Amino acid sequence: MTNDHIFNQKALDKLRSPDKLDSMIRITGPVGWMGLLAVGVLCFAIVLWSVYGSFTEKADGQGLILDSAGMATVTHASAGKITDIYVAPGNVVKKGELIGRMELPEVSADTRMAEYGTGLATDDRDLQSRVYQYDAKRHQQSARENIYCDYDGIVSEIMVREGQIINAGSSICSVRLTQDREDMVGVFYIPVEQGKRVEPGMMIQLAPNGTDVSKTGSLIGIVKSVSQFPISSDGVNKAVGNAQLAQYILSKVGGAAAEIKFELVRNPDSQSGYLWTSVVGRHKPITPGSYCTGSIVIERQPPIEKVFYKISQLLRNR
Repeated sequence: MTNDHIFNQKALDKLRSPDKLDSMIRITGPVGWMGLLAVGVLCFAIVLWSVYGSFTEKADGQGLILDSAGMATVTHASAGKITDIYVAPGNVVKKGELIGRMELPEVSADTRMAEYGTGLATDDRDLQSRVYQYDAKRHQQSARENIYCDYDGIVSEIMVREGQIINAGSSICSVRLTQDREDMVGVFYIPVEQGKRVEPGMMIQLAPNGTDVSKTGSLIGIVKSVSQFPISSDGVNKAVGNAQLAQYILSKVGGAAAEIKFELVRNPDSQSGYLWTSVVGRHKPITPGSYCTGSIVIERQPPIEKVFYKISQLLRNR
């Protein structure tokens, strides 16, 4: 038997002339190409983001929205006992209005002695002199016992109570000024180490008390000035007009604070009259005395710069 009969003739022919040697070998299918394209698009997007994107560093803080005229504190030059307070928070007051009285026993005694002295006059000339002295004592007593408001505005906080003994120069109440009012302004407090990185013209994104920023966006303010030195608790109290709020703000800041004064941006098309980061949502009117939280973007850095900075740090540390 020959070798040609051992193997099938068709198999021998296929070995002698294998077919499809010139056809393309299929390495991958459409799904593979789509995956490769997706990876390429992702890499391209990462490159674009690393160059044109940014990492932001923010300074968070708290503040208060005020009238542009600001706040003022009514003080009294005499020491004594408060007997009456005629105003309450929210009352509108005028300059020169009587807002309280105090008791000055020594001054009252001097006035009574002068009054008694008018009855001891020996002649008309002496009587006239004693009457003048009595009138002077009476006017002096009135000026020292009566407490008058020095400003036009709205009472924000009463800082004394009836029966309290105060020293000369003590604060009686704080008044939110209303004269020469223009636009809404405010004060904002951040940690002092971040304050040096804030400059006039930077934007503040604010969330007034009771506002849901996820629905309405943030209220926009522009930095007008930054304190050069840490602000004291008395300075914060003077700015916001409320000792308890001042202590609360400083506790939230966590120590020494920098004071930033800002101005809200007008927008006549908004219901509130001011500019927000979002046009959707209900923007309620902004009122003076509104407590707010917020943040200032103090640095923007492209991701690629951050990567190169980290690499240079690693190389220097070797």
